[in-house]
Amino acid sequence: MTEQTPKKLRLKTLSPPSFQLIPFWPDNIEAWFCYAEADFSEHGVIDTRAQFLAVVKGLPREFNRYVTPSMFTSDVSDPYETLKRSILKRGDLTDRQRLDQLFNNIDLQHGSATDMLQRMREVIGLRNFDEGLFKQLFLSKLTQQVQAVLVSFQNNALDELAASADRILEITKSSTTEVFSVKEKPQTTQNDITELSHTLTRYLNLRTDRERSRTPRRSISRKRSVSRPRETDNPRLVLVS
Repeated sequence: MTEQTPKKLRLKTLSPPSFQLIPFWPDNIEAWFCYAEADFSEHGVIDTRAQFLAVVKGLPREFNRYVTPSMFTSDVSDPYETLKRSILKRGDLTDRQRLDQLFNNIDLQHGSATDMLQRMREVIGLRNFDEGLFKQLFLSKLTQQVQAVLVSFQNNALDELAASADRILEITKSSTTEVFSVKEKPQTTQNDITELSHTLTRYLNLRTDRERSRTPRRSISRKRSVSRPRETDNPRLVLVS
């Protein structure tokens, strides 16, 4: 009885495409595959394994999980279509799910809210997402205590919310051992949240007032001279009888 050896794809027998696919479009995957197949047709690349390797080479790192070892073996007769279906299946995800995946490793553990916002924007890059959804996900990564305070300011610009969140964290830093804890502290009460909200409101109002009164006012008070009775040149004569 002869022992069967695993069937593996001999990559050396494949000639890599002499062209490079356009950069991957995570926000429009189906259109990207249409462009890729147009390039395959234009350059005469009809072998499914050559197409598969070209796509694998052009995928961003976060999509590598869709490439399985079995696709490199002869057990998969059409690795390109198999990979394509696997990736397009991801296209059914909602924008919320896509952003959740992109922001999976971003949190408030080591840095300020402003820093976290910057990292989230860097991850998105040129992708287009709803601004309201992005703001919602940003707020969801803050502590529950901070979220409760910022609920009154959710219509503010995102950068202002991040700055306000940093201010709240500074206020609570002295009374909380772990300010950046993801879960709300058990001792946190509604009174604490209300007080923080009032404190933030006073802070924002004070900042506005200070901006209006940056120019020092000149003192308009003057010392008034005390009038003394005028003395005559001639002294009074006191008659003593």
